[in-house]
Amino acid sequence: MTATGVGGLFDLPGRVAIVTGSSRGIGRAIAEGFARAGARVVITSRNLDAAQPIAQGIANAGGEALAQPLEAGDLAQIDALIRHTVERFGGLDILVNNAAILRPHNIEKLTEAEFEELYRVNVKSAVFLAQRALPHLAASGHGVVINLTAVGAHAPMAGIGAYCSTKAAMINWTRVMAREWGPRGVRVNALTPGPVATDMILPRDADARAAFVRDLSSQTLLGRVAQPAEMVGPALFLASDASSFMTGQVLVVDGGMLA
Repeated sequence: MTATGVGGLFDLPGRVAIVTGSSRGIGRAIAEGFARAGARVVITSRNLDAAQPIAQGIANAGGEALAQPLEAGDLAQIDALIRHTVERFGGLDILVNNAAILRPHNIEKLTEAEFEELYRVNVKSAVFLAQRALPHLAASGHGVVINLTAVGAHAPMAGIGAYCSTKAAMINWTRVMAREWGPRGVRVNALTPGPVATDMILPRDADARAAFVRDLSSQTLLGRVAQPAEMVGPALFLASDASSFMTGQVLVVDGGMLA
């Protein structure tokens, strides 16, 4: 797979990247984009059978990829993911904390189990994965963490309050990580996508999906929702030397929704 870029500034030649939740949607797009830029990529999913075809597709295109299972919040699996990555590729340069779940409920219907699941998957897993990755990122010379957030972290939305709060928490964690790990040469930034056409947010019913997309589109200045591939450029910017003096920041790519 041939790396592409502007004078190499956006390339990731030989760098090793873990992208969580990368069997579909935004995570898959980012993982495949990083591979095209020259990175060796680790694809994760709760279901290994879902991750393997993505890794194989990257390999078929001339890249290097490893499929690994990851049950979010399971510290043993987090440790195994880091260990297997380093054993296979010799180190770790980039961590993209993308895996997340959405449990849409008004507050009065939110259950304790849903609350705990949201924080386990969306916050605990990301924090402890970054913690476990830190020694390798610090040794890299190009260590980067990218935490995926959401517009609901900036403008909380009725009906998905618990989800929004987890993403707001990740903005705070991003800034704390950046403060603590900057002296060790590790940059930590967050990426806030706007409405992106993924299975996580789109209704399954065709009519409901069309209405949902129209509603979201009307809330952006560009009058449409994004495709997952449109998050690759921003993620590549944050992961590469193009953003070498940037840390502790949140890059909002929302079609103007928050403008």
